[in-house]
Amino acid sequence: MPRSHGTRRKARSILTKDNVVKGISYLLHDYKVGDKVIIEVDPREHDTTPHRRFHGRIGVVKEVRKRTLKVSVMFGSKEKILQTRLNHIKPLAAPEASA
Repeated sequence: MPRSHGTRRKARSILTKDNVVKGISYLLHDYKVGDKVIIEVDPREHDTTPHRRFHGRIGVVKEVRKRTLKVSVMFGSKEKILQTRLNHIKPLAAPEASA
C-alpha cells in the first residue's frame, strides 16, 4: 500500500487539542512590523496552518494584514515567509529590564 506524505503526517503530538490556550485574549494582541513571535500551530484552525516543521520557531513579523500576518523564519541558511492567522502566533515575551 502506498504511503501518505501529507502535511499533517507524524504530527499527532503537535496537533492535539490539549496544548491549546483557552480564551481569546491571545488574539487581541496588536502586532507591528519587526516584532518577534513564536509559531505554535493551533489544531482548531485548519486555514493558513503553518507546516509542523515551523512549530516552536521564532520569526519576525514582516507584514500585518487584516486577518493574517506574514512572518519571516530562518530555516537553516534560508529565509522562509509564512502567511498565517493570528491564532498560530504568540508574541515573544521581552526580557525584563533589570534595575
